[in-house]
Amino acid sequence: MITLYLLHFDQPYKHARHYLGSAQNLRARLTAHATGTGARLLQVVGQAGITWQLDRTWQNATRADESMLKRTHHRARLCPICNPTAERRGKLQPK
Repeated sequence: MITLYLLHFDQPYKHARHYLGSAQNLRARLTAHATGTGARLLQVVGQAGITWQLDRTWQNATRADESMLKRTHHRARLCPICNPTAERRGKLQPK
């Protein structure tokens, strides 16, 4: 099982406002993102001086859950910062 997580960019980077990822060790993965050794998008976001924050997590998820969420292409609906009615932790079914 893995943890899915949603990062919210404090300002958009081109078209991107969020990053959805997965990790077995969330703390280590967030450290990698913060130091520029994680996902390429987070590396360029950091180089652009854009900060981000962990916004939402889903525990005990599967890769299928991650794929399902990524296929929706509506990260803002999942983001409690962009959508105050979204839960910080919750079911994996997108609305």
